[in-house]
Amino acid sequence: MTTHNATVNVRLDETAPLRRIWRYVGYDEPNYTYSPAGRELLGKLGGMSDAPYFIRCHFILCSGDGAGKLKWGSTNVYSEDADGAAVYSYTLIDRILDATIETGCIPFVELGFMPEALSTAPAGTPYDDPRHGGWRFPPKDYGRWLELIRNLAAHCLERYGLAEVSRWYWELWNEPDIFYWAGSTAEFCRLYDYTEAGLHAVLPQALLGGPATTSGATRPASNQFLRDFLEHIVRGTNALTGQRGTRLDYISYHSKGGGYGVEPNAAKKTPTMHTLLSNVAAGLAVINDFPELAGHEIILSECDPDGWAAGSVHDNPNLAYRNSEYYASYVACTANKLIDLRAEKGARIDGMLTWAFQFENREYFEGHRTLSTNGIDKPVLNVFRLLAKLGSMRLPLESDGARDPLAAGAADSESSPPDISGIAATDETGGIQIFLCSHHDDWDVDISTEVSVTLSGLDDGRTYTIQRSLVARGSSNAYTAFLEMGKPQPPSADQITALHAAARLKTEKVGDITAAAGNAALAVTLPAHSVCLIQLVPV
Repeated sequence: MTTHNATVNVRLDETAPLRRIWRYVGYDEPNYTYSPAGRELLGKLGGMSDAPYFIRCHFILCSGDGAGKLKWGSTNVYSEDADGAAVYSYTLIDRILDATIETGCIPFVELGFMPEALSTAPAGTPYDDPRHGGWRFPPKDYGRWLELIRNLAAHCLERYGLAEVSRWYWELWNEPDIFYWAGSTAEFCRLYDYTEAGLHAVLPQALLGGPATTSGATRPASNQFLRDFLEHIVRGTNALTGQRGTRLDYISYHSKGGGYGVEPNAAKKTPTMHTLLSNVAAGLAVINDFPELAGHEIILSECDPDGWAAGSVHDNPNLAYRNSEYYASYVACTANKLIDLRAEKGARIDGMLTWAFQFENREYFEGHRTLSTNGIDKPVLNVFRLLAKLGSMRLPLESDGARDPLAAGAADSESSPPDISGIAATDETGGIQIFLCSHHDDWDVDISTEVSVTLSGLDDGRTYTIQRSLVARGSSNAYTAFLEMGKPQPPSADQITALHAAARLKTEKVGDITAAAGNAALAVTLPAHSVCLIQLVPV
Protein backbone atom coordinates (compact mmCIF):
# COMPACT_ATOMS: atom_id res chain seq x y z
CA MET A 1 0.00 0.00 0.00
CA THR A 2 1.32 3.44 -0.96
CA THR A 3 0.50 6.78 0.63
CA HIS A 4 0.15 10.39 -0.40
CA ASN A 5 -0.47 13.64 1.45
CA ALA A 6 -3.32 16.15 1.51
CA THR A 7 -4.06 19.31 3.45
CA VAL A 8 -7.51 20.36 4.63
CA ASN A 9 -8.14 23.87 5.93
CA VAL A 10 -11.18 24.71 8.06
CA ARG A 11 -12.01 28.31 8.98
CA LEU A 12 -14.33 29.62 11.66
CA ASP A 13 -14.47 33.17 10.33
CA GLU A 14 -17.82 32.68 8.58
CA THR A 15 -20.80 30.36 8.85
CA ALA A 16 -23.88 29.51 6.83
CA PRO A 17 -26.77 27.13 7.48
CA LEU A 18 -25.80 23.58 6.56
CA ARG A 19 -28.08 22.23 3.85
CA ARG A 20 -28.70 18.58 4.76
CA ILE A 21 -29.24 17.38 1.21
CA TRP A 22 -28.79 13.66 2.02
CA ARG A 23 -31.89 13.01 4.15
CA TYR A 24 -33.84 11.08 1.48
CA VAL A 25 -34.15 7.31 1.03
CA GLY A 26 -36.24 5.24 -1.37
CA TYR A 27 -36.93 1.73 -2.66
CA ASP A 28 -39.10 -0.25 -5.07
CA GLU A 29 -40.92 -2.53 -2.66
CA PRO A 30 -43.50 -0.55 -0.61
CA ASN A 31 -44.80 -3.62 1.23
CA TYR A 32 -41.40 -4.11 2.88
CA THR A 33 -42.00 -0.81 4.66
CA TYR A 34 -44.13 -2.34 7.39
CA SER A 35 -42.37 -5.69 7.78
CA PRO A 36 -40.48 -6.08 11.08
CA ALA A 37 -37.13 -5.63 9.32
CA GLY A 38 -38.46 -2.68 7.33
CA ARG A 39 -39.77 -0.91 10.41
CA GLU A 40 -36.49 -1.59 12.21
CA LEU A 41 -34.48 0.04 9.41
CA LEU A 42 -36.87 2.99 9.17
CA GLY A 43 -36.45 3.40 12.92
CA LYS A 44 -32.70 3.67 12.47
CA LEU A 45 -33.20 6.43 9.91
CA GLY A 46 -35.84 8.18 11.97
CA GLY A 47 -33.58 7.98 15.00
CA MET A 48 -30.71 9.85 13.37
CA SER A 49 -29.83 13.01 15.24
CA ASP A 50 -30.53 15.08 12.13
CA ALA A 51 -33.84 13.35 11.33
CA PRO A 52 -36.40 13.41 9.82
CA TYR A 53 -35.63 11.46 6.67
CA PHE A 54 -37.98 11.45 3.67
CA ILE A 55 -39.08 8.02 2.39
CA ARG A 56 -40.10 7.41 -1.25
CA CYS A 57 -41.23 4.10 -2.75
CA HIS A 58 -42.72 2.81 -6.00
CA PHE A 59 -45.99 0.99 -6.73
CA ILE A 60 -48.20 2.50 -4.01
CA LEU A 61 -51.17 2.87 -6.37
CA CYS A 62 -50.79 -0.54 -8.01
CA SER A 63 -53.36 -3.32 -7.90
CA GLY A 64 -52.55 -6.55 -6.13
CA ASP A 65 -52.60 -8.49 -2.88
CA GLY A 66 -49.85 -6.55 -1.08
CA ALA A 67 -47.29 -9.35 -1.29
CA GLY A 68 -43.88 -7.75 -1.80
CA LYS A 69 -41.21 -9.17 -4.08
CA LEU A 70 -38.17 -7.85 -5.93
CA LYS A 71 -39.12 -4.71 -7.89
CA TRP A 72 -42.81 -5.03 -7.16
CA GLY A 73 -45.43 -4.01 -4.63
CA SER A 74 -49.12 -3.17 -4.45
CA THR A 75 -51.85 -1.69 -2.28
CA ASN A 76 -55.02 -2.30 -4.32
CA VAL A 77 -56.09 1.23 -3.51
CA TYR A 78 -58.38 1.49 -6.55
CA SER A 79 -60.73 -0.99 -8.15
CA GLU A 80 -64.18 -0.87 -9.72
CA ASP A 81 -67.35 -2.79 -8.84
CA ALA A 82 -69.59 -4.67 -11.26
CA ASP A 83 -71.32 -1.45 -12.21
CA GLY A 84 -68.03 0.34 -12.93
CA ALA A 85 -68.11 2.53 -9.82
CA ALA A 86 -64.82 3.38 -8.11
CA VAL A 87 -63.92 1.41 -4.98
CA TYR A 88 -61.15 2.74 -2.71
CA SER A 89 -59.23 0.69 -0.18
CA TYR A 90 -56.62 2.36 2.03
CA THR A 91 -55.69 -0.53 4.33
CA LEU A 92 -52.26 -1.17 2.80
CA ILE A 93 -51.41 2.45 2.00
CA ASP A 94 -52.20 3.27 5.62
CA ARG A 95 -49.79 0.56 6.78
CA ILE A 96 -47.04 2.05 4.59
CA LEU A 97 -47.64 5.62 5.70
CA ASP A 98 -48.21 4.66 9.34
CA ALA A 99 -44.90 2.79 9.50
CA THR A 100 -43.10 5.71 7.89
CA ILE A 101 -44.51 8.29 10.28
CA GLU A 102 -44.38 6.16 13.43
CA THR A 103 -40.65 5.54 12.93
CA GLY A 104 -39.93 9.27 12.78
CA CYS A 105 -39.72 9.63 9.00
CA ILE A 106 -41.74 11.67 6.50
CA PRO A 107 -43.53 10.31 3.41
CA PHE A 108 -42.24 11.33 -0.01
CA VAL A 109 -45.35 10.14 -1.83
CA GLU A 110 -44.65 8.90 -5.34
CA LEU A 111 -48.00 8.88 -7.14
CA GLY A 112 -47.70 5.74 -9.24
CA PHE A 113 -48.46 3.55 -10.90
CA MET A 114 -51.69 2.94 -12.82
CA PRO A 115 -54.32 0.75 -11.11
CA GLU A 116 -55.35 -2.22 -13.24
CA ALA A 117 -58.95 -1.03 -13.58
CA LEU A 118 -57.76 2.29 -15.04
CA SER A 119 -55.00 1.02 -17.30
CA THR A 120 -55.19 1.27 -21.08
CA ALA A 121 -52.84 -1.68 -21.48
CA PRO A 122 -53.68 -3.87 -24.51
CA ALA A 123 -55.68 -7.00 -23.82
CA GLY A 124 -53.48 -9.85 -22.70
CA THR A 125 -50.83 -7.64 -21.09
CA PRO A 126 -49.82 -9.14 -17.74
CA TYR A 127 -50.49 -6.46 -15.18
CA ASP A 128 -47.74 -7.15 -12.64
CA ASP A 129 -44.77 -7.83 -14.91
CA PRO A 130 -42.04 -5.64 -13.30
CA ARG A 131 -40.84 -4.29 -16.64
CA HIS A 132 -43.61 -4.74 -19.22
CA GLY A 133 -46.75 -4.80 -17.10
CA GLY A 134 -50.06 -3.03 -17.50
CA TRP A 135 -49.24 -0.71 -14.57
CA ARG A 136 -47.14 1.45 -16.95
CA PHE A 137 -49.96 2.72 -19.17
CA PRO A 138 -51.97 5.97 -19.22
CA PRO A 139 -55.45 5.94 -17.69
CA LYS A 140 -58.54 5.10 -19.67
CA ASP A 141 -60.22 8.04 -17.93
CA TYR A 142 -58.14 11.01 -16.79
CA GLY A 143 -61.07 12.28 -14.76
CA ARG A 144 -61.10 9.09 -12.71
CA TRP A 145 -57.34 9.42 -12.18
CA LEU A 146 -57.91 12.97 -10.90
CA GLU A 147 -60.58 11.68 -8.55
CA LEU A 148 -58.23 8.96 -7.29
CA ILE A 149 -55.61 11.58 -6.43
CA ARG A 150 -58.21 13.85 -4.84
CA ASN A 151 -59.64 10.97 -2.81
CA LEU A 152 -56.17 9.87 -1.66
CA ALA A 153 -55.31 13.42 -0.58
CA ALA A 154 -58.60 13.74 1.30
CA HIS A 155 -58.01 10.43 3.06
CA CYS A 156 -54.49 11.43 4.11
CA LEU A 157 -55.72 14.80 5.35
CA GLU A 158 -58.41 13.16 7.45
CA ARG A 159 -56.16 10.41 8.83
CA TYR A 160 -52.95 12.33 9.51
CA GLY A 161 -54.02 15.95 9.84
CA LEU A 162 -53.01 19.12 8.06
CA ALA A 163 -49.82 19.74 10.02
CA GLU A 164 -48.46 16.29 9.13
CA VAL A 165 -49.40 16.09 5.44
CA SER A 166 -48.12 19.63 4.88
CA ARG A 167 -44.59 18.28 5.54
CA TRP A 168 -44.75 15.69 2.75
CA TYR A 169 -43.40 15.79 -0.75
CA TRP A 170 -45.63 14.47 -3.54
CA GLU A 171 -44.21 13.38 -6.90
CA LEU A 172 -45.87 12.11 -10.05
CA TRP A 173 -44.60 8.78 -11.38
CA ASN A 174 -41.05 7.56 -11.82
CA GLU A 175 -38.76 7.76 -14.86
CA PRO A 176 -41.50 8.31 -17.46
CA ASP A 177 -38.79 8.71 -20.10
CA ILE A 178 -38.06 4.95 -20.06
CA PHE A 179 -40.12 1.76 -19.59
CA TYR A 180 -41.96 3.02 -16.50
CA TRP A 181 -44.32 5.00 -18.75
CA ALA A 182 -45.87 3.42 -21.83
CA GLY A 183 -47.48 6.64 -23.03
CA SER A 184 -46.15 9.69 -24.86
CA THR A 185 -44.59 12.79 -23.35
CA ALA A 186 -47.78 14.70 -24.13
CA GLU A 187 -49.85 12.09 -22.31
CA PHE A 188 -47.57 12.34 -19.29
CA CYS A 189 -47.94 16.13 -19.25
CA ARG A 190 -51.70 15.66 -19.37
CA LEU A 191 -51.48 13.21 -16.46
CA TYR A 192 -49.51 15.79 -14.50
CA ASP A 193 -52.15 18.49 -15.12
CA TYR A 194 -54.90 16.23 -13.80
CA THR A 195 -52.75 15.13 -10.86
CA GLU A 196 -52.01 18.71 -9.89
CA ALA A 197 -55.68 19.62 -10.00
CA GLY A 198 -56.72 16.65 -7.87
CA LEU A 199 -54.03 17.06 -5.22
CA HIS A 200 -54.23 20.82 -4.80
CA ALA A 201 -58.02 20.82 -4.73
CA VAL A 202 -57.69 19.18 -1.29
CA LEU A 203 -54.19 20.24 -0.22
CA PRO A 204 -53.36 23.62 -1.79
CA GLN A 205 -50.17 23.79 0.28
CA ALA A 206 -48.89 20.36 -0.89
CA LEU A 207 -45.53 20.27 -2.66
CA LEU A 208 -45.96 18.45 -5.98
CA GLY A 209 -43.03 17.79 -8.28
CA GLY A 210 -41.69 15.80 -11.19
CA PRO A 211 -40.92 14.51 -13.73
CA ALA A 212 -38.37 12.15 -12.08
CA THR A 213 -36.58 11.48 -15.35
CA THR A 214 -33.39 9.44 -15.65
CA SER A 215 -29.73 10.34 -16.17
CA GLY A 216 -29.68 13.06 -18.83
CA ALA A 217 -26.03 12.98 -19.90
CA THR A 218 -26.10 9.20 -20.26
CA ARG A 219 -29.43 9.31 -22.10
CA PRO A 220 -29.94 12.55 -24.09
CA ALA A 221 -33.55 11.54 -24.76
CA SER A 222 -34.17 11.76 -21.03
CA ASN A 223 -32.93 15.33 -20.94
CA GLN A 224 -35.26 16.10 -23.84
CA PHE A 225 -38.17 14.66 -21.87
CA LEU A 226 -37.25 16.87 -18.92
CA ARG A 227 -37.06 19.89 -21.22
CA ASP A 228 -40.41 19.12 -22.87
CA PHE A 229 -42.06 18.65 -19.48
CA LEU A 230 -40.74 21.95 -18.13
CA GLU A 231 -41.77 23.71 -21.35
CA HIS A 232 -45.30 22.43 -20.79
CA ILE A 233 -45.23 23.53 -17.14
CA VAL A 234 -44.09 27.04 -17.95
CA ARG A 235 -45.60 27.81 -21.37
CA GLY A 236 -47.84 24.94 -22.44
CA THR A 237 -51.60 24.65 -22.40
CA ASN A 238 -53.02 23.00 -19.31
CA ALA A 239 -54.98 19.95 -20.48
CA LEU A 240 -57.65 20.48 -17.85
CA THR A 241 -58.10 24.25 -17.63
CA GLY A 242 -56.99 25.34 -21.10
CA GLN A 243 -54.89 28.05 -19.50
CA ARG A 244 -51.17 28.66 -19.89
CA GLY A 245 -48.91 26.56 -17.70
CA THR A 246 -49.36 24.32 -14.67
CA ARG A 247 -48.24 24.68 -11.08
CA LEU A 248 -45.00 22.87 -10.25
CA ASP A 249 -43.58 23.16 -6.72
CA TYR A 250 -40.20 21.48 -7.20
CA ILE A 251 -38.27 19.74 -9.97
CA SER A 252 -37.06 16.16 -9.72
CA TYR A 253 -34.82 13.99 -11.85
CA HIS A 254 -32.36 11.15 -11.31
CA SER A 255 -28.64 10.56 -11.62
CA LYS A 256 -26.62 7.35 -11.58
CA GLY A 257 -22.88 6.76 -11.77
CA GLY A 258 -23.01 3.67 -13.95
CA GLY A 259 -25.09 0.69 -14.95
CA TYR A 260 -25.10 -3.10 -14.70
CA GLY A 261 -27.10 -5.92 -16.24
CA VAL A 262 -27.46 -9.64 -15.80
CA GLU A 263 -23.96 -10.86 -16.60
CA PRO A 264 -22.81 -13.55 -14.16
CA ASN A 265 -19.31 -13.63 -15.69
CA ALA A 266 -18.93 -9.87 -16.13
CA ALA A 267 -15.50 -8.30 -16.25
CA LYS A 268 -14.67 -5.66 -13.67
CA LYS A 269 -16.51 -2.38 -14.20
CA THR A 270 -16.80 0.37 -11.59
CA PRO A 271 -19.15 3.32 -11.20
CA THR A 272 -17.60 6.77 -11.57
CA MET A 273 -18.18 10.11 -9.93
CA HIS A 274 -17.72 11.76 -13.32
CA THR A 275 -20.72 9.92 -14.77
CA LEU A 276 -22.96 10.76 -11.82
CA LEU A 277 -21.99 14.44 -11.76
CA SER A 278 -22.29 14.74 -15.54
CA ASN A 279 -25.87 13.52 -15.29
CA VAL A 280 -26.58 16.00 -12.50
CA ALA A 281 -25.02 18.86 -14.48
CA ALA A 282 -27.02 17.95 -17.60
CA GLY A 283 -30.28 18.28 -15.70
CA LEU A 284 -29.24 21.57 -14.10
CA ALA A 285 -28.37 22.94 -17.54
CA VAL A 286 -31.89 22.21 -18.77
CA ILE A 287 -33.48 23.80 -15.71
CA ASN A 288 -31.25 26.84 -16.18
CA ASP A 289 -33.05 27.53 -19.46
CA PHE A 290 -36.31 28.20 -17.63
CA PRO A 291 -35.87 31.43 -15.64
CA GLU A 292 -39.52 31.18 -14.60
CA LEU A 293 -38.46 28.26 -12.38
CA ALA A 294 -35.58 30.04 -10.69
CA GLY A 295 -35.59 29.36 -6.97
CA HIS A 296 -37.52 26.11 -7.24
CA GLU A 297 -36.17 23.24 -5.17
CA ILE A 298 -34.35 20.62 -7.23
CA ILE A 299 -34.36 17.10 -5.83
CA LEU A 300 -32.51 14.12 -7.25
CA SER A 301 -35.22 11.67 -6.24
CA GLU A 302 -32.76 8.89 -7.05
CA CYS A 303 -28.99 9.43 -6.82
CA ASP A 304 -26.80 6.33 -6.74
CA PRO A 305 -23.62 4.68 -8.04
CA ASP A 306 -25.70 2.57 -10.45
CA GLY A 307 -29.29 1.99 -11.45
CA TRP A 308 -30.32 -1.55 -10.48
CA ALA A 309 -31.03 -1.96 -6.79
CA ALA A 310 -32.53 -5.45 -7.05
CA GLY A 311 -29.51 -7.01 -8.76
CA SER A 312 -27.17 -9.21 -6.74
CA VAL A 313 -23.73 -10.76 -7.03
CA HIS A 314 -25.42 -13.78 -8.60
CA ASP A 315 -26.48 -11.51 -11.47
CA ASN A 316 -23.24 -9.58 -11.76
CA PRO A 317 -20.12 -10.02 -9.58
CA ASN A 318 -19.37 -6.29 -9.71
CA LEU A 319 -22.31 -5.68 -7.40
CA ALA A 320 -20.29 -6.94 -4.44
CA TYR A 321 -19.14 -3.33 -4.05
CA ARG A 322 -22.49 -2.54 -2.40
CA ASN A 323 -21.53 -4.58 0.64
CA SER A 324 -18.28 -2.77 1.22
CA GLU A 325 -16.63 0.47 2.26
CA TYR A 326 -16.56 1.46 -1.44
CA TYR A 327 -20.32 2.07 -1.46
CA ALA A 328 -19.91 4.09 1.74
CA SER A 329 -17.18 6.33 0.34
CA TYR A 330 -19.08 6.77 -2.95
CA VAL A 331 -22.18 8.09 -1.14
CA ALA A 332 -20.06 10.33 1.09
CA CYS A 333 -18.14 11.72 -1.87
CA THR A 334 -21.43 12.35 -3.69
CA ALA A 335 -22.73 14.44 -0.79
CA ASN A 336 -19.47 16.40 -0.65
CA LYS A 337 -19.60 17.18 -4.38
CA LEU A 338 -23.32 17.93 -4.72
CA ILE A 339 -23.63 20.28 -1.78
CA ASP A 340 -21.67 22.94 -3.68
CA LEU A 341 -22.50 22.09 -7.30
CA ARG A 342 -24.12 25.03 -9.08
CA ALA A 343 -25.28 25.62 -12.62
CA GLU A 344 -24.24 28.76 -14.47
CA LYS A 345 -27.33 30.70 -13.37
CA GLY A 346 -27.36 29.38 -9.83
CA ALA A 347 -29.54 26.29 -9.95
CA ARG A 348 -28.43 23.87 -7.25
CA ILE A 349 -29.28 20.47 -5.80
CA ASP A 350 -31.46 20.59 -2.69
CA GLY A 351 -31.85 16.86 -2.12
CA MET A 352 -30.12 13.60 -3.09
CA LEU A 353 -32.15 10.45 -2.47
CA THR A 354 -30.34 7.16 -1.89
CA TRP A 355 -32.34 4.39 -3.55
CA ALA A 356 -31.57 1.60 -1.08
CA PHE A 357 -33.46 -0.10 1.73
CA GLN A 358 -33.63 -3.80 2.64
CA PHE A 359 -34.92 -7.03 1.10
CA GLU A 360 -36.83 -9.87 2.69
CA ASN A 361 -35.67 -13.50 2.67
CA ARG A 362 -32.36 -12.99 0.88
CA GLU A 363 -28.84 -14.20 1.54
CA TYR A 364 -26.56 -12.23 3.83
CA PHE A 365 -24.54 -9.65 1.88
CA GLU A 366 -26.03 -10.81 -1.42
CA GLY A 367 -25.02 -7.57 -3.09
CA HIS A 368 -28.36 -5.82 -3.46
CA ARG A 369 -28.22 -2.05 -3.09
CA THR A 370 -29.38 -1.97 0.52
CA LEU A 371 -28.59 -0.19 3.76
CA SER A 372 -28.81 -3.38 5.77
CA THR A 373 -28.83 -7.11 5.10
CA ASN A 374 -31.03 -9.29 7.29
CA GLY A 375 -30.94 -6.56 9.91
CA ILE A 376 -27.15 -6.15 9.86
CA ASP A 377 -26.12 -2.62 8.95
CA LYS A 378 -23.84 -2.19 5.98
CA PRO A 379 -20.98 0.34 6.08
CA VAL A 380 -23.02 2.79 3.97
CA LEU A 381 -25.59 3.24 6.76
CA ASN A 382 -22.80 4.50 9.02
CA VAL A 383 -22.17 7.31 6.52
CA PHE A 384 -25.60 8.70 7.36
CA ARG A 385 -24.82 8.36 11.05
CA LEU A 386 -21.66 10.42 10.55
CA LEU A 387 -23.44 13.07 8.50
CA ALA A 388 -26.13 13.27 11.18
CA LYS A 389 -23.52 14.41 13.69
CA LEU A 390 -22.68 17.57 11.73
CA GLY A 391 -23.87 20.75 13.43
CA SER A 392 -26.42 23.13 11.99
CA MET A 393 -23.96 25.78 10.76
CA ARG A 394 -21.51 25.06 7.99
CA LEU A 395 -17.87 26.20 8.08
CA PRO A 396 -15.63 26.83 5.05
CA LEU A 397 -13.48 23.79 4.22
CA GLU A 398 -10.84 23.62 1.52
CA SER A 399 -8.91 20.52 0.51
CA ASP A 400 -5.96 20.44 -1.85
CA GLY A 401 -6.71 16.74 -2.33
CA ALA A 402 -10.16 17.34 -3.80
CA ARG A 403 -10.81 16.89 -7.52
CA ASP A 404 -13.52 18.24 -9.80
CA PRO A 405 -14.66 15.21 -11.83
CA LEU A 406 -16.48 17.45 -14.31
CA ALA A 407 -13.34 19.47 -15.00
CA ALA A 408 -11.33 16.25 -15.30
CA GLY A 409 -13.73 15.06 -17.97
CA ALA A 410 -13.23 11.38 -17.24
CA ALA A 411 -13.15 8.69 -14.57
CA ASP A 412 -10.25 8.53 -12.12
CA SER A 413 -7.12 7.02 -13.60
CA GLU A 414 -5.68 4.01 -11.84
CA SER A 415 -2.55 5.99 -10.96
CA SER A 416 -4.34 9.00 -9.48
CA PRO A 417 -4.63 9.26 -5.68
CA PRO A 418 -8.02 9.14 -3.99
CA ASP A 419 -10.16 12.26 -3.89
CA ILE A 420 -10.10 13.87 -0.43
CA SER A 421 -13.16 16.07 0.15
CA GLY A 422 -15.28 17.07 3.09
CA ILE A 423 -17.83 19.19 4.95
CA ALA A 424 -17.19 21.09 8.18
CA ALA A 425 -19.76 22.38 10.64
CA THR A 426 -20.24 23.76 14.11
CA ASP A 427 -23.02 23.40 16.64
CA GLU A 428 -24.60 25.50 19.38
CA THR A 429 -22.10 24.27 21.98
CA GLY A 430 -19.12 25.53 19.97
CA GLY A 431 -18.21 21.99 18.93
CA ILE A 432 -16.62 21.52 15.51
CA GLN A 433 -17.24 18.56 13.20
CA ILE A 434 -15.10 17.71 10.17
CA PHE A 435 -16.54 15.10 7.80
CA LEU A 436 -13.87 13.72 5.45
CA CYS A 437 -14.02 11.19 2.65
CA SER A 438 -11.35 9.36 0.67
CA HIS A 439 -12.73 7.92 -2.56
CA HIS A 440 -11.43 6.57 -5.86
CA ASP A 441 -13.53 5.25 -8.74
CA ASP A 442 -11.50 2.02 -8.76
CA TRP A 443 -12.27 -0.15 -5.74
CA ASP A 444 -8.94 -1.93 -6.08
CA VAL A 445 -6.87 1.22 -5.59
CA ASP A 446 -5.18 0.93 -2.20
CA ILE A 447 -3.57 4.28 -1.50
CA SER A 448 -3.62 5.72 2.00
CA THR A 449 -3.68 9.48 2.52
CA GLU A 450 -2.01 11.36 5.34
CA VAL A 451 -4.30 14.33 5.88
CA SER A 452 -3.10 17.43 7.72
CA VAL A 453 -6.06 19.40 9.07
CA THR A 454 -5.54 23.02 10.05
CA LEU A 455 -8.13 25.16 11.81
CA SER A 456 -8.15 28.95 12.04
CA GLY A 457 -10.38 31.43 13.81
CA LEU A 458 -10.59 29.49 17.07
CA ASP A 459 -10.83 31.18 20.45
CA ASP A 460 -7.27 31.57 21.65
CA GLY A 461 -6.44 29.14 24.43
CA ARG A 462 -9.60 27.08 24.06
CA THR A 463 -9.13 23.35 24.54
CA TYR A 464 -11.01 20.63 22.67
CA THR A 465 -11.22 16.87 23.07
CA ILE A 466 -10.72 15.16 19.72
CA GLN A 467 -12.98 12.23 18.86
CA ARG A 468 -12.70 10.21 15.68
CA SER A 469 -15.08 7.82 13.90
CA LEU A 470 -13.90 5.88 10.85
CA VAL A 471 -15.77 3.76 8.30
CA ALA A 472 -13.28 1.74 6.29
CA ARG A 473 -12.14 -1.79 5.63
CA GLY A 474 -12.05 -3.41 9.06
CA SER A 475 -13.57 -0.40 10.82
CA SER A 476 -17.31 -0.05 11.56
CA ASN A 477 -17.72 -2.58 8.77
CA ALA A 478 -19.70 -5.82 9.10
CA TYR A 479 -18.75 -6.93 5.59
CA THR A 480 -15.08 -7.20 6.55
CA ALA A 481 -16.07 -9.46 9.42
CA PHE A 482 -18.35 -11.50 7.15
CA LEU A 483 -15.47 -12.14 4.73
CA GLU A 484 -13.18 -13.14 7.59
CA MET A 485 -15.81 -15.66 8.70
CA GLY A 486 -15.71 -17.28 5.26
CA LYS A 487 -19.06 -15.83 4.07
CA PRO A 488 -21.33 -18.26 6.00
CA GLN A 489 -24.87 -18.71 4.62
CA PRO A 490 -26.50 -18.34 7.02
CA PRO A 491 -24.24 -17.20 9.86
CA SER A 492 -24.64 -18.89 13.22
CA ALA A 493 -26.23 -17.06 16.13
CA ASP A 494 -22.79 -16.24 17.53
CA GLN A 495 -21.61 -15.03 14.12
CA ILE A 496 -24.68 -12.81 13.76
CA THR A 497 -23.90 -11.26 17.14
CA ALA A 498 -20.34 -10.65 15.99
CA LEU A 499 -21.55 -9.10 12.73
CA HIS A 500 -23.81 -6.69 14.58
CA ALA A 501 -20.86 -5.72 16.77
CA ALA A 502 -18.62 -5.19 13.74
CA ALA A 503 -21.28 -3.03 12.05
CA ARG A 504 -21.58 -0.66 15.00
CA LEU A 505 -20.19 2.83 14.44
CA LYS A 506 -17.27 3.25 16.78
CA THR A 507 -15.98 6.55 18.15
CA GLU A 508 -12.66 6.89 19.93
CA LYS A 509 -11.02 9.68 21.85
CA VAL A 510 -7.63 10.46 20.30
CA GLY A 511 -6.46 13.29 22.57
CA ASP A 512 -6.87 16.98 23.38
CA ILE A 513 -5.86 20.08 21.45
CA THR A 514 -5.55 23.72 22.52
CA ALA A 515 -5.82 26.64 20.13
CA ALA A 516 -2.77 28.89 19.97
CA ALA A 517 -3.18 32.32 18.39
CA GLY A 518 -6.55 31.11 17.13
CA ASN A 519 -5.06 28.16 15.26
CA ALA A 520 -4.78 24.41 15.71
CA ALA A 521 -3.63 21.45 13.67
CA LEU A 522 -4.22 17.74 13.72
CA ALA A 523 -3.57 14.76 11.46
CA VAL A 524 -5.58 11.74 10.32
CA THR A 525 -4.79 8.79 8.08
CA LEU A 526 -7.51 7.90 5.58
CA PRO A 527 -7.47 4.52 3.83
CA ALA A 528 -8.26 4.57 0.11
CA HIS A 529 -12.03 4.09 0.51
CA SER A 530 -13.05 5.53 3.84
CA VAL A 531 -15.22 8.07 5.58
CA CYS A 532 -14.14 9.82 8.76
CA LEU A 533 -15.70 12.23 11.22
CA ILE A 534 -13.44 14.28 13.47
CA GLN A 535 -15.27 15.96 16.35
CA LEU A 536 -13.69 18.71 18.41
CA VAL A 537 -15.65 18.86 21.64
CA PRO A 538 -15.04 21.95 23.83
CA VAL A 539 -13.60 20.99 27.21
